[in-house]
Amino acid sequence: MTTVFKSTLVPVLALGKIFGLINISYILDPDGLLTLNLHSTYYYSFLEFTRMIVLLIFTYMVFIEELYYIVHYRLVKFWIAIIAARLSEIWTVKLINGIIQFDRKLALLSPAFPVHQHSISKKKWNIILTSLFLYFVFFEVYDMYLWPPNTFDINTFLLFFFGMPYVLDYVVIITVCFYLINIGCRFQTLNDFWTCLPHGSVSVPGEWTDSELVMLMESIRLLHAELSQLFKIFSCSYGTLLLVFFVCCIIDIIYLIYLMIKLENVIRHVPLHMLNIQIVVFLMSVILAASWINEKKMKMVSYLRLTPISKVPVEVKLQIKMFLYQISMLESDEISAFGFFNINLNLVVSIAMLLMTGFSTLVQMKDHPIILALVNNTHIYHSNWENVYASNYSKNVTSH
Repeated sequence: MTTVFKSTLVPVLALGKIFGLINISYILDPDGLLTLNLHSTYYYSFLEFTRMIVLLIFTYMVFIEELYYIVHYRLVKFWIAIIAARLSEIWTVKLINGIIQFDRKLALLSPAFPVHQHSISKKKWNIILTSLFLYFVFFEVYDMYLWPPNTFDINTFLLFFFGMPYVLDYVVIITVCFYLINIGCRFQTLNDFWTCLPHGSVSVPGEWTDSELVMLMESIRLLHAELSQLFKIFSCSYGTLLLVFFVCCIIDIIYLIYLMIKLENVIRHVPLHMLNIQIVVFLMSVILAASWINEKKMKMVSYLRLTPISKVPVEVKLQIKMFLYQISMLESDEISAFGFFNINLNLVVSIAMLLMTGFSTLVQMKDHPIILALVNNTHIYHSNWENVYASNYSKNVTSH
């Protein structure tokens, strides 16, 4: 599992470094842990400085264009996500190193159990990354086909880069789901370890002694506590980024639905339906992954409660009671968006209510000067491409 995690971690780290979510100086050292490279400090500092300068230049080139609110909102969203990720960078490194160290301890326990250690193979992760990349390229090409620019230059490229469907959303969803799935797989492995113990946790002559059972149960309990701690570290490392991601996605959905109703011409040029579905899928991916981990984490309770402790030795009974107490103390720990809300299936109802409230408020304020200015500004933003589209459409009609 350690090898699989490290091999699949490489492209995820590369994406984070390219878009500024993590410092370029972090590398996997010979011991296998993620650390700052102290041997080539100037080289990595130069790369870090160059990357930020390039992103700042791109941002400046977009800002000096005409004042388009929707474009500037995307830029603000882009930089807030980067800042949120960098503020919790230390916790991200702790999370990665914690998973690597956990796998080492798990490997010591594995010889005692005929259990398949759960993980998603490198091939499957490559398929997922390739599929998302191809979908992103298809979206951009389809968008350019429906909404052709006057000229294709660096400014046009930047507008598509910072525009829909928001390239940073792909990086965030890949990174977040990667760590969530890895944590969930390790909880499942611990559950499988427990099911390999003899029925009723009673020693079996020639196979398991009482002392061996106690040692193995204690090892599983300690690993469960360590993995639960990694679960909390994930909230510290990606909680702020998830808060930004969820809030911005909700704002996007409300405004895009309003545009689909208010500006019919926007529907023809930009596949807003596809974008709304994408945002919903991304949000549900995070929610389902977090809920799946909660289910795997609490599944151990059912195994413990099914054990008839009245028939087991005192040492085994003590381990079961300690395990139950430990889980009860960790039961309230869930993935949260910087403490503002927990990410679980209950969040779906809250988001649905928030969308209805926000959209109804936007409809009621449709004649407000600010809302009118936003809609008119968005209409102006699309007008250049609309003229080109109308011209191409009339030429096609004339030729036919």
